[in-house]
Amino acid sequence: MKATEIVLELIKNYPSCRDCDNKLVANVWNKQLELKGIDIKTLSATDLLKMFADGKLHNPTSLRRERAKYQEVNPHLRGLKYKERQTKKQESFKKKMREKGLYDDINNNFEQENID
Repeated sequence: MKATEIVLELIKNYPSCRDCDNKLVANVWNKQLELKGIDIKTLSATDLLKMFADGKLHNPTSLRRERAKYQEVNPHLRGLKYKERQTKKQESFKKKMREKGLYDDINNNFEQENID
C-alpha cells in the first residue's frame, strides 16, 4: 500500500490525523509495519529508529506534504485547527483594517443586493 493511500485513508477515517502530523506519522508507520507483518508491541525503539534511519519507513515530511495536498484539494478533509486559524487570521486582518480606518471604506464600496 502506497503512502498516499494510507494518508488518505487515515485523514478520511480519523479526524485527529487531520490536525496532528505526529499522530498521522505514528498511524502511517503503524499501518506500514502491520503490512510488513511486524508486531509493534514487540518491536524495540532501537529497531524502529534503525528502520527509520535506513529509509524503511515513510518520510514524515513527505507524509505531511501528502496530507496538506489532500486537504488543499478537498476542503472537507481539513481539520478543526485549520478553520480556527483561518478565523483568527480573518479577525486579525479586519482589526488592522479598522485601526487604519479602511474597513468601513472597503465595505461601503460594495452594494448589497437582496437575495430572495
